Amino acid sequence: MPPSPAALVTKELILQKTGCKQLSDVEKLDLSDLGLETIDGDLFSQIPNLQDLNLSKNKLAAFPEHLGLGKLQVLDVSNNRMRSFLSLAQFQELQQVNIQDNPYTAADREQLTFLLPRLKSVDGETIQDSHRQYLKRVFGTSLEEKVEGLWEAQFKKLFRMSQSAGVQRLLQDQFIQTAKQKIQAGPASMEQLRDWRIETIASKLVAEQDLNTVKGEASMSSKRSHDDSSTNGASSDAVAPSKKPRNETSKDVTNAADNVSKKTVRSRNARVQIEILPKTLATTLAKKVVRKPATKRGSSTLTLCSKDSTADYEPSHILQCHSFKNNRDDMKTMVWKCVFEPDPDNTEKSTSIVATCGGESVCLLDCRTGKIVQKFSQPREDFFCVAWMTIPLDGKSEKMTNILVVGGKRGKIYLIHPQQNIWYAEHEAHRRDICSMVVYPDQPSWMYTGSYDKTIRLWDISPPKLPNYECRIRKLAEWSPPSIPLHMLLFPDRNLLLAACRSGCFSFMLNHKEDDWKKTYTTEFTFPKVEKCTEDGEEVETEFMDNMTLISSEVIASKLVGHGCIYLWNLPPTLKRCAKIKVKGPRSLKVQPVAQLEWSKTFLDYIYFKMWPGYDVLVCGDDVGNTWMYDVSKFLTRKWPEDTPVPPAQKLLWPDCTWNGTRLSKESDDDEVSTVVSSSSSMSEMKLPSVNDVAISSSGDYIVGVTDCNLVFVWRKNKPV
Repeated sequence: MPPSPAALVTKELILQKTGCKQLSDVEKLDLSDLGLETIDGDLFSQIPNLQDLNLSKNKLAAFPEHLGLGKLQVLDVSNNRMRSFLSLAQFQELQQVNIQDNPYTAADREQLTFLLPRLKSVDGETIQDSHRQYLKRVFGTSLEEKVEGLWEAQFKKLFRMSQSAGVQRLLQDQFIQTAKQKIQAGPASMEQLRDWRIETIASKLVAEQDLNTVKGEASMSSKRSHDDSSTNGASSDAVAPSKKPRNETSKDVTNAADNVSKKTVRSRNARVQIEILPKTLATTLAKKVVRKPATKRGSSTLTLCSKDSTADYEPSHILQCHSFKNNRDDMKTMVWKCVFEPDPDNTEKSTSIVATCGGESVCLLDCRTGKIVQKFSQPREDFFCVAWMTIPLDGKSEKMTNILVVGGKRGKIYLIHPQQNIWYAEHEAHRRDICSMVVYPDQPSWMYTGSYDKTIRLWDISPPKLPNYECRIRKLAEWSPPSIPLHMLLFPDRNLLLAACRSGCFSFMLNHKEDDWKKTYTTEFTFPKVEKCTEDGEEVETEFMDNMTLISSEVIASKLVGHGCIYLWNLPPTLKRCAKIKVKGPRSLKVQPVAQLEWSKTFLDYIYFKMWPGYDVLVCGDDVGNTWMYDVSKFLTRKWPEDTPVPPAQKLLWPDCTWNGTRLSKESDDDEVSTVVSSSSSMSEMKLPSVNDVAISSSGDYIVGVTDCNLVFVWRKNKPV
């Protein structure tokens, strides 16, 4: 391990490397391959004449603002961990920049071209003047006028009339989303650049409105905001991004209904980091919000396949438990995954505890009480995936225990032992975000991880040795899919790994040999083409598969973005046809689905589904808060395709509820909900959340969903009378 950056980069070292007598004489500086994680802004501000800076092959995740390098012309930050390059806009004289081998997108390159007027090349590729002029014309003043026009016409007045900081943030989010939907600028390939410019322009307009309020339009809204921050210990202008003792701090549904109209809520224990504020909401809030009868909301009973049982679900709890710095106004943090804890004595069954991950935190929720029993946080992390491993605690004991494994944007896997409240290990597994993980069924200590660095890696995670929780994490093998692996399925008996990727579905051989690393795929599985796979008249990726799961040992459910359905297909017959293809290298195989399950027509990606273990029921969320439940029992042995799309057996609609004076609801499944603020009330309505992932307990008593607006909801099965 290299020494810390603070001890490594000093004035003496810089003078030694450059041969200069004083820092003001330095014009070229090479600080590559030193293991730097941060930059000392005070030190660099003393090098005003620096023109060429090499910071490649380090571990930089961000670049400081206001370095004062006004003469910098050449910058190399390749092979680092930088995810944003907006801070490079401070170097207006920059002509050459190298950002290769960082987790960036094409939009980052366009941003640099737009922001740096003298930039001539990025990663060695020359920037054409005609291209720069095009970007200025399309994403400059013209786009500013369009966004400002929308602001003046629809949102400025509503923003000024709003009575709380929470509603203002919702309006700002709605303004940005509406602008992205309605304002066209540039081709589809530059959508990320357009969205970034819209967010920048919109945030500036909102900031100017706030400034006007401070200057002469101060209202009760600003005073209430100040009171909230002083009472709750969270700043009212805290901005939410894109370990700790067991405690019960959340309130039940009744208490939440009593407190929902209050502006300040105190934690029961100021020392506890777990704080739910007024966050548990459910049907008792009906006395605050008028609802349609349940019979008009399509909540019919669901006949659940071979078990010959029925289940009628009702909303039990809605919690806001992943808030950034416990900010009660945070409705931006996305909660990505949820998974029930397996029973350590019988892993085919689950407990009532469900793990959720999103933002900087991982939460354990007890569905019986609706309370957060544990919360673990990691600053500057953004967790995307979570899984349970059931292993012996010391590798020798017959007693099994559950270990929680989580991963996120920093490319690390973290190991948590919830039973003892211990976050005991972390390991740098990938260079980029970890977006998927799965446990090998025949070896519970083996974990597969998929990453945005386009690799799948197999890790052997040894059981922790007591009492110091010593743990060894060793890489066993690696595969190289053609694009980002978003989900994986394992078939040990077939020596097969199946990966759902941004560019389709691919299979790999499971040869766990160290001398056979970086294996490429053997087969690509292609799916039916849709007649029109466009959104707002723009082309999208038709092969983008964001999820798949097993509904039996042979039948797979797969979802492709924009297809409006979930495909069910049989693996053995497909592989049998593959064996007849005699070609060298990877093969392409057309999948023949046995059924297509009706689903949302949305083009929103990263919406996941799961099976109800042992009950032949598939559960999936959607982009407007619904939970779809399918009876797939008749397709487990079907050989011939179903002629017509299969509708859901039941659809659970998003329940009526309010949060901080904001109503999250709709009257019917076809309604569109937009933000509306009345001049006589602070009550508003917002767009329904996207249900990113769902999980169902082995008993079927609870269905849990996580959303893109920092909400976790629980449906409870009604007990028969």
